Amino acid sequence: MSYTVIARRWRPQRFDDVVGQPHIITTLKNSIKAGRIAHAFLFTGPRGVGKTSLARILAKAVNCVNGPTAEPCNVCENCVGIASGNFVDVIEIDAASTRGIDDIKELRETVRYLPMKAAYKVYILDEAHMLTDQARNAFLKTLEEPPGHNIFILATTESQKIPYTIMSRCQRFDFRRITEKEIVEQLKAICRKDGITFDEGVFHHVAVEADGSMRDAESILEQIIAYSGQHISENDVINIIGVVEKEVIHRIVGSLVTKDLKDGLSAIEATLGEGYDVNQVYRGLVSYMRNMMIVKAVGELPDFISMGEDEYRALSALIADVEYYEIQNMLYYMLRSEDLMRGLFPRIALETLYINLYNLSQLRDVERVIGELERREPQGSRPGDTEQGTASSARGAGYTERDTRSRIQGTESDVPHPPPAASGEENVAGAGGRQAGEGVHGFLEYLKKKKPFLGSMFDSCECSVEGNDLIVLVDRKYGNFIKSEFEEVSRLTGEFFGRKMNVEFRDAGDRKRNILEEYVKEADSLFNL
Repeated sequence: MSYTVIARRWRPQRFDDVVGQPHIITTLKNSIKAGRIAHAFLFTGPRGVGKTSLARILAKAVNCVNGPTAEPCNVCENCVGIASGNFVDVIEIDAASTRGIDDIKELRETVRYLPMKAAYKVYILDEAHMLTDQARNAFLKTLEEPPGHNIFILATTESQKIPYTIMSRCQRFDFRRITEKEIVEQLKAICRKDGITFDEGVFHHVAVEADGSMRDAESILEQIIAYSGQHISENDVINIIGVVEKEVIHRIVGSLVTKDLKDGLSAIEATLGEGYDVNQVYRGLVSYMRNMMIVKAVGELPDFISMGEDEYRALSALIADVEYYEIQNMLYYMLRSEDLMRGLFPRIALETLYINLYNLSQLRDVERVIGELERREPQGSRPGDTEQGTASSARGAGYTERDTRSRIQGTESDVPHPPPAASGEENVAGAGGRQAGEGVHGFLEYLKKKKPFLGSMFDSCECSVEGNDLIVLVDRKYGNFIKSEFEEVSRLTGEFFGRKMNVEFRDAGDRKRNILEEYVKEADSLFNL
């Protein structure tokens, strides 16, 4: 007896079997119950999420001997014939191969005839975007006014290629990517049904690799079972998919937190020496840091992240002493470096990326030194302080920790650095407005609260206050957008400072410096070195 692969054996046969598309299932079932069955449907979405399967289920539901019914019986002659693909009144057409005008003319002839066995003739047109322009035009009239016994279901992964004239004549249903959690639960159910045991957490790698496609996940599972037999271990999954072990990724990221540069580079060297590709290491780091960022932000493990208890404990211990913005900065920097991994020297690009991440991790130490020094320094104790200098600082220093952060923020425009909120800092703004040090940081926070998207754009800018002037060094990437919001920025500036302020935009040009070096210079100045 021939073997049937998992993806076909586990293809949904009822509406309730479809995973990850509840919004579509509910709508279709209610339409059938109410007798409001449309003559044309457009199913669009990523590959492997159930478009064709749901089209067949809909065909069974309207043609079941007990129907139209909200759930096909799957035992009558009509349901069995449709499921096997040889039912005369359900015609499946692959538009990738049957795409010419002659094929559509032939279809137009057949729609005039009544169904032979069922209530409806159902045409399932897969990859509908592949039709030629002439075929689409020929199909349009049929789709607009079909005989009442016909139902057309168009399935496509590229809805943008479907002409609006066709789309407007269909009920459109957008299929979503299936979540990692839903994929993992489905793979577990398949293995339990087939008597296959597995280690906890092994299917997380499969779900990530499948990228929202249940069909891809089931195909990968088929390959893993062929390799591992009756028990699936994490090593089996790693060997098949080619992902880097979580322990290795944890070690690399952990070296950034513990500031062990040598250990991190050694881990990268050993991983590449085992035959892993640079891009696999890069993807593993991005995925792990994404989980770190979300867990740190939420304060717990959210439902949409699939992770074992041991891995969660290790990750929680790793981020305990790390600020959220540090993880965000590193992840942002990594995403900006993706193209370098595909360049001529991917290995060097990965090592350089790691060292840059290591440098970012050092900023907290310098920042702590600056903060401690400022807390210890009595007001007005710095030599050279003038009345004007005192007026520009809440603690009498010529500039404050916030000034330092505000000047540095945006200097390295490739990496946004949300400044951590200072504690115990008083606002000594008088009737004439706020101080420069308080103003730069405070204004950015005020801007983010009032206009979050606009405020986020200012993360790439270097701002300073000079008297009644707010100077904004604009990065070219966001310059046009920010300058287009000039009136809004001017209005919010006046609101915050309590007086009319002139806003001047300047081109940041090539003024990019190393962030760590900038912090060190500020620290040297504070130490009077």
